[in-house]
Amino acid sequence: MYYSTLRSEKTKLFSFGWCLFGIAGAVLIPPFVLLLSDAPIGKMENEIVVAILQMLYLGQLGVVVIGATYFGQEYSDSALRTTLLAVPARLKLLCVKTIILAIVVICTGIISSILCLLIVFLENDFELTASLIKCLVVNTSLVICSWLQLAWISASLSIIIKSFAIPIAVMFSLILGLGQMLFSILEITKYTPVLVTMNLFLLPINNVFLGKATGLLIQLLWGLIFATISALLFSNRDVR
Repeated sequence: MYYSTLRSEKTKLFSFGWCLFGIAGAVLIPPFVLLLSDAPIGKMENEIVVAILQMLYLGQLGVVVIGATYFGQEYSDSALRTTLLAVPARLKLLCVKTIILAIVVICTGIISSILCLLIVFLENDFELTASLIKCLVVNTSLVICSWLQLAWISASLSIIIKSFAIPIAVMFSLILGLGQMLFSILEITKYTPVLVTMNLFLLPINNVFLGKATGLLIQLLWGLIFATISALLFSNRDVR
């Protein structure tokens, strides 16, 4: 039963245009922007890694779209009613969707990181050493963890609001500069879900923002809060 639900939800994700758009964005935006960037990339290990991390920051845009639209599509055209006829157990449905979302986000993060590394390698003459690969794997793994949590938050917001448009608009604004603009006015905004993990995309870290581990934990707390609220609403809310 779980296998059939997983297969059905996988088909649903890859047949929804907005989800495909989000996947393409998460995979292609970082390497595409890196390819078009005129900024010189040094041959030092840290310089190469930070160039890739900065591009992966933009990949968050695609992750937000994946999370918000995959769950939010259930509230468009009364799709949720049909879904619940096939899978009446709502918490089971949420678990299956979360598993599918996690697999997709992890895969897109890995592919995007590899594409960025290939572009840097082809455009710059440097040696691919074991220490460089280790540094890249450690840092991109943390970034992918943040991507997972951000997708989780976006999905939860789409359930709470019953729409994917508003979560995308809010998250896009925070990622593309509104968050840092607000931070220059109110320091407390560094605890928002996007700004808490800013140091994951910086090397060396900036002491203005939270540490990497602290940021990930606070982002996880945001995710748990929103996920709990959305799960309660999803379990008890009538389908109209």
